[in-house]
Amino acid sequence: MIRAVLFDMDGLMFDTERLATETWMELGRRHGIPVTRELMDETRGRPLEDCVRIFKKHLGQEFDFFKHRGERKRYMDAYLEQHGLPVKPGLGRLLGYLRENGYKTALATSTHEEIAGAYLKMAGVEEYFDCKVFGNMVERGKPNPDIYLCAAKLLGTPPEECLVLEDSPCGVCAGWRAGCRVIMVPDLVEPSREDLERADACVPSLNEVISYLEN
Repeated sequence: MIRAVLFDMDGLMFDTERLATETWMELGRRHGIPVTRELMDETRGRPLEDCVRIFKKHLGQEFDFFKHRGERKRYMDAYLEQHGLPVKPGLGRLLGYLRENGYKTALATSTHEEIAGAYLKMAGVEEYFDCKVFGNMVERGKPNPDIYLCAAKLLGTPPEECLVLEDSPCGVCAGWRAGCRVIMVPDLVEPSREDLERADACVPSLNEVISYLEN
C-alpha cells in the first residue's frame, strides 16, 4: 500500500531542465564552447559534483565550471524574472489530491537547498511537503538510493510503501535501488528498456498519477 509520495523536482515539477539546457547552450554559443545536448542529457538528475565531472570530461579539465555556471544562472534568473517559473501540468492538482487523501509527501531533489527553496516559493508549493531533502544533504547523489532512503526515513515510512515520481533515468534508478515503487514521467530523455523495467509505470504527465493511486 502506498502511504507516501516522493517527488523529484527539476523536469518533474518544473520545466527547469529544459531551461537549464537552453541557457547552458546559449552560454556555449556566446563563448564558442561546445555545450551539446548530449552533454546536458548526461547530467540529468545528477548531483552537482557529478555535473562538474561530466562537463570537464567533455570540455577539458581546464574548463572553469563554476565561473560559467554563475553566468548561466544569470541567464536563467533573467528568464524567470520575465516569464515566471514554468510549472508542469497536473502538479497543483496532484499535490491537492495527496493532501486531501492523507498521503505523506517529500521533496527529494539533487538541486541544492538555496535554489530549490527559491523555486518552491516561486511556485507557491512549499507548504505541500512534509519534508524536503536537497542534494547538499546526502553524501551520495542519484543514481544512488540515499536521497530517497533519507526522505522515507524522515517521513517514518518504509521504502516499499513509498512511491517515487521521477523524470530522468538517473532518478528512476535511485528510486528503484531504494526499494520504492517508481512512476516515470519522462521529460527530455526518452525512457530506455531498462528504465521501463525498473519503473512500475510510465505516464505522460503528473495528471495520470492520481489514477495510478486510485487503481
